[in-house]
Amino acid sequence: MTKLNKGLLRLLLLLAMMVATNGAMAQYSYRFSDELGTYHVKFTPHKETKFKAPTTKPLLPATHELRIGILWGGLDCHGNIANDNSLYYYSDRVEVSKLSGPDHWYAFTLDYGYWAREWVSIGGSISWIAGLRNYYNEYDHKHAFTDHSNHISIMPIARFAWLRKGRVQLYSSIGFGFGILQQRHHSNPRTNSIEAYFTYDLKPFGIAVGRKWFGYMELGYGSRGVINVGFGYRINTKTK
Repeated sequence: MTKLNKGLLRLLLLLAMMVATNGAMAQYSYRFSDELGTYHVKFTPHKETKFKAPTTKPLLPATHELRIGILWGGLDCHGNIANDNSLYYYSDRVEVSKLSGPDHWYAFTLDYGYWAREWVSIGGSISWIAGLRNYYNEYDHKHAFTDHSNHISIMPIARFAWLRKGRVQLYSSIGFGFGILQQRHHSNPRTNSIEAYFTYDLKPFGIAVGRKWFGYMELGYGSRGVINVGFGYRINTKTK
């Protein structure tokens, strides 16, 4: 075996040892000499990387988003604000034999969105606005009955982010769909009623702060409320 072949064999053996022992200790540079000369080997181990949101953007494309929030001022099928004494509107009653308590309203929304691009998201929303009012006997003040009103709306929603910087995202959204109004009134001849209606939602201004976990607030008009606030979670499925 010639001296050249011996030198090449030593170099190949050295490289094989460096690859085999890379998990235990990373070798980035090595220098050795033999009768043929001096060799300088540089080695950088491969590392699998994943996409991470850049520091200048709140999210990347191919991001799934889930939001949970509360709302105020959602519109019912008559164009009235659902949680603004609308139980009186539907009851239309005058009863001197009963005393009524205050309205109690609970309003929630659950949204899903998929950001196909950094600036556009397509998804859907489910909103539920529930109201109740208790009535009491005027003589002994015992509970007599309770009126209920439930507004449930389902709609596709598109969001358009017109500012994306750091952890802050400013956007607008629009949605159209359908809703169901279910009511139960004990003093009304129609004690139980169900009504379907058209729903819409327009939010000229929305702000989300954060990346993986974020909080948001939206201002606008429609079935999802005049004010909508909550928090969300994002999952990015794009990897190298």
